[in-house]
Amino acid sequence: MSRQIKNKAEVRAMIRAEQEKLPACKGCCFGDVCWHAPDGDGCNWSVSKMEGESGAACLEALAPKIRALQEQFNIAEESPRG
Repeated sequence: MSRQIKNKAEVRAMIRAEQEKLPACKGCCFGDVCWHAPDGDGCNWSVSKMEGESGAACLEALAPKIRALQEQFNIAEESPRG
């Protein structure tokens, strides 16, 4: 299955919508959606670090939702940094 291309803002909004549903994520926020070369599964983005007192618990709770989004969507390609 090919992934639909979304812009970072759309993916970020989808993750934040899922985050709002999870009690473990109260008071947490993530840095951003970060582009990278496609991984072994073909996904080209990941979420940068989670901030907040329960950041690790939030990221763990969000992991299944993030994986599902990564299976469905890629973001527009960017030039590698460096």
